Amino acid sequence: MATVKDVAKLAGVGSGTVSRYISGTGSVSRKSAEKIARAIEQLNYRPNSMARSLSSRRSDLIGVWVPSLEGPYYHMMIRTIESALRLQGKHMILANAEDARSNDDRLAHLDYLINRDCDGILISSSLQSEFELARYAEKFPNLVVINHRTDELAGRSFSIDHDLGGRLAARHLAELGHRRVATITGRLSAQDARQRHVAFLDEMAKLGRPVAPERIIEGAFSYAGGESAVAALLASGADYSAVFCGNDKVAMVLIAELHKRGISVPGEVSVLGYDDVDFTPFTAPALSTIHAPIEEMSQSACHQLLNLTYGFDLPYRERFEPSLSVRQSTGPSRS
Repeated sequence: MATVKDVAKLAGVGSGTVSRYISGTGSVSRKSAEKIARAIEQLNYRPNSMARSLSSRRSDLIGVWVPSLEGPYYHMMIRTIESALRLQGKHMILANAEDARSNDDRLAHLDYLINRDCDGILISSSLQSEFELARYAEKFPNLVVINHRTDELAGRSFSIDHDLGGRLAARHLAELGHRRVATITGRLSAQDARQRHVAFLDEMAKLGRPVAPERIIEGAFSYAGGESAVAALLASGADYSAVFCGNDKVAMVLIAELHKRGISVPGEVSVLGYDDVDFTPFTAPALSTIHAPIEEMSQSACHQLLNLTYGFDLPYRERFEPSLSVRQSTGPSRS
């Protein structure tokens, strides 16, 4: 059975450095941490977790709070976080607040993670208020927030520039000649949905193509919410040649409904999504969308949480820019 000395020898570092890495106490450079992680994997080293926990007062557990597990967005996020944690010898406890019916219910899921003795917590939420997030961060310092930008948590909030994403969507449809554009939003009480929607409307107006109120449908970032919003749009009688959807799930639902009605995409209606989740190249037609760097943001947030919690020196950044991914679901306006 491999020992700490065996790991240190293979990694080319001192036994004390390996002990600090395993216990999560003290500083370990990123380069050394990567060498140690590789050596542990090669030697199949298994430290005594109970002894390590008692001596370091660490559980090596990171809590991850998500509002839902529906669809690929959160699968991509969780997969990235779990991989980053495993590389550093840490483990994940997941709290899924999908069944929460109130804000108190959502906060109860955070308390669950704290009560499970998690060393750090990562929250993915655009619904919690800045006050609530700051209050929890004060109560539990080893906390980072993903997909939510707040000045109250400098160095601990990680987000995508959804304002830019909304403007990229408007510019793409305008460049294709679309003047009659509809949009299906997410829940506008959520920061990310509101940011991209406001920016989209503002940019369309600046481009001389204002979006009429009857072409705006508020939905939700779920399949059920997408079905309801798509049904509302199709029943509205509004005239449009393109639709900007607040996420890719809603866009996929819309394409399916248009296909059922014999409406060609993009021949008669162009459809543009948002997020660029992993199924987008495989819809029919392949979905044009705004690429949100979900995995990069998730990994960066996880790195900083490990830095804060265990004294690591892993690279991270807080802000990420979206980009346009053009496929086959958008085309020139025929009007």
